[in-house]
Amino acid sequence: MRRIASLTLASLFMFTLSPLLAHGAEPAKAKGTAPAAVSVLTDTYGGVRMDVQPGEVKKETPKDGRPENKIVLDRSKLKEAFGQLKGKTAEHPAVTAVIPSTESTVKIHIADAVLEEARKAVPGAYLVLQLPNVSYKLPVDFSEKAAEELKVPSANVTVIVTIKSMPESALGTARERLKDAGATEILPAPVDFKITGQRSNGQTVDLTRSGSSYVERVLTLPASVDPSTVTAVTYANGEISFVPALFNYNQATVLSPGGGWFTVVSSSKEFTDTTGHWAEADIHLLASKLLVKGTSASEFSPDKPVTRAEFAAMLTRALGLPDNRGASAKYSDVGKYTWFAGPVGAASAAGLVDGYDDGTFKPNARISREQMAVMLTKALAYGSGLQGVQPTGDLSAVSIPVFQDGAKIASWASAPVTEALAAGLMEGVTPEKFAPKENATRAQAVVLLKRLLISLKLINAV
Repeated sequence: MRRIASLTLASLFMFTLSPLLAHGAEPAKAKGTAPAAVSVLTDTYGGVRMDVQPGEVKKETPKDGRPENKIVLDRSKLKEAFGQLKGKTAEHPAVTAVIPSTESTVKIHIADAVLEEARKAVPGAYLVLQLPNVSYKLPVDFSEKAAEELKVPSANVTVIVTIKSMPESALGTARERLKDAGATEILPAPVDFKITGQRSNGQTVDLTRSGSSYVERVLTLPASVDPSTVTAVTYANGEISFVPALFNYNQATVLSPGGGWFTVVSSSKEFTDTTGHWAEADIHLLASKLLVKGTSASEFSPDKPVTRAEFAAMLTRALGLPDNRGASAKYSDVGKYTWFAGPVGAASAAGLVDGYDDGTFKPNARISREQMAVMLTKALAYGSGLQGVQPTGDLSAVSIPVFQDGAKIASWASAPVTEALAAGLMEGVTPEKFAPKENATRAQAVVLLKRLLISLKLINAV
């Protein structure tokens, strides 16, 4: 079972750019009534609702001139709310702080000590920060990370969650990149989530990308969508990148271990050399999701052998891992400015790939099917860890084909090949032949990648 239980609070994260959040409309107030300034607690199914009052929401204008809301969650009320979770039967109970924000940038301050107490008293609990049509779900065990990074006790730490829509000044460049990728935006603007740890002396540390598990965000879209023609993406450093996501009617559940600018786009990519190919549908799907690219603007070269660097890039992009050029520096044949330095480094840091004894990676070497099985099962294990599930069940209960060339499978690849077959990620090239030494093609890589994504529930089964 998945570690994250389904909740009635529209799942884990939910955001849309509503007129209220995007345009700063003020909430209606009763005439002659002063707003209460103390949060109100209400018992709910599987959790506790904490209604933050309008009087607790402050409006500030920083140096950039863009108004923002600042909310300091009431420490005693938050502590009381987590105390009420102890009797809840939900696997991952949550305190939901409902915040009546009015600006497109919102900063919520949380006492880390309260999260630390909740971590010990209610393991697996969450704090959901629910703004108008924008919600963020923070695991209470994040408290350890904040204190550890700042090297002080949690009593001296404040966790600050910042949620904001992309400013108009940056939208032009982002839209140009989307246009270059052949994508059309569905949401009005990307939304950024950032987590900061702050010491009592003002020292801060960015904790956004220190996650070790997928964080779910449910984006509400203007209308129902076809999962095969839409994809979630992040925008960072001038690049548009695929992000794992599941679509259900007008909602997109986006999964990422870090933060960034998130949005949803539509895309449809065709290649002239894949028409009628046995892998045409899968190539079209993953290319339209901006996960795989062609060898040119019009060709995919489906039967061309795939290289170690290419497959490493496919795996890291599929899992939504950011590039890591620094981690590839240990390989003497991976140049810092080569296109594959980032994904090879990310794959290496995640333990998906290994180099050779002579310190090389051999990025342009062709990859065999048994080598692919090794990398694929490592990606399955790593992705399962991010999802909080076991990568495979009891393999003894699965019928594994006996191939005539089974003896040719290298000893180091025997277990991974068995696991890949049992998990349904790989098949023989024929019912009798596995062809372990045969070079894998780009088309085969795409098909295996789709199976991996569906197995990990990172895309819809289409």
